Amino acid sequence: MRILAVAGIVVLAAGLLSGCGPVKPGRVLSQRPAPAQTGAPLPLTRVDRPVNLAKFDSDPCSLLTEDQAAAIVADPPNDIRANRRTMLPAFGCCWTNHGGALIEALKPVQSPSTLAELSVSPLKRDGELEPWTETSIAGLPAVVHHVFQHTYECSVSVRVTHDQMLTFDIQGRDLPGTYWDNDRCGGLAKMAEFVIGNLRQS
Repeated sequence: MRILAVAGIVVLAAGLLSGCGPVKPGRVLSQRPAPAQTGAPLPLTRVDRPVNLAKFDSDPCSLLTEDQAAAIVADPPNDIRANRRTMLPAFGCCWTNHGGALIEALKPVQSPSTLAELSVSPLKRDGELEPWTETSIAGLPAVVHHVFQHTYECSVSVRVTHDQMLTFDIQGRDLPGTYWDNDRCGGLAKMAEFVIGNLRQS
């Protein structure tokens, strides 16, 4: 009986001690985010509904809401860091979590800055962007391609105006807390869908 009492005290003490420690924040999302709604390939020069890029130019790091950052970068999103990129050849924002992989939304301002230019670029001719898959996102022509044939890296480029594309990249292996570790290109397509939707509403 005495042993049981002691054991009971130990268990109670352990419970109290664990309750006093730091509590890890819970996930923001109740379920895994749905895949992006991609469509049939469109001509790389076709833009029926150009996107207003004023918000991207003024504050690109605001183009993911907290829930969207949780869906793409890391959930919970408490430790996500967003840094504005202001140096050539592209402007935009980079998101990371605990020093993990970089996830970027970029506006290339030097050639190639459109899908048509990208499709005839030296990288494309040399096979450095393979596999190359043409699709559409939010009614805009898009291409999913890999960077330097590293399967753990991916890019999704979307033509958003008649003379401009946006490119969404992931670089690096470590993705703590992400929903897309096994489908990185799918995660970038979802990010493109979010950003384009937010730009259209701004």
